[in-house]
Amino acid sequence: MELNSLFPVIDERATSKKVKNFFDKDFERLLRLADEQTSFFRSPNYDGMPRSQSTINGQEESAIKYIASDTAKAKSILQDIDVAINHCSKTNQIILFYRYIECWPDWRVAQKIQYSTTRYNELKISALVEFAERLCVQENRIDLREIK
Repeated sequence: MELNSLFPVIDERATSKKVKNFFDKDFERLLRLADEQTSFFRSPNYDGMPRSQSTINGQEESAIKYIASDTAKAKSILQDIDVAINHCSKTNQIILFYRYIECWPDWRVAQKIQYSTTRYNELKISALVEFAERLCVQENRIDLREIK
């Protein structure tokens, strides 16, 4: 049995375009609505050690969501984005974090991961697709995938 028969086939080019558009158009607005900065996000972990999760418990989170629903919803989505990025493969984490959170130009990110521009562009598409797949299973179920 093939996975293609169990799960929808993703159009990688269209998905990567949709994720880029999300970071270009929606990401800044989410930061404003949540009253957060890009420092909200954790940089990729290079030492292989696990990172601690948020110290907010479920009841506190529910109360926050009830009191300030727009801000809380935006923060919740930002947390989903952070988790999705940090659950990606290491190379994809680096690409996503430095390109879309820190807003580095492509050439600089390619230099950081020590790949040619051509290979970097291939990896960037892969990173965007992995991000979309990981984001859609987070709490807010934001689905940026384009299905063939």
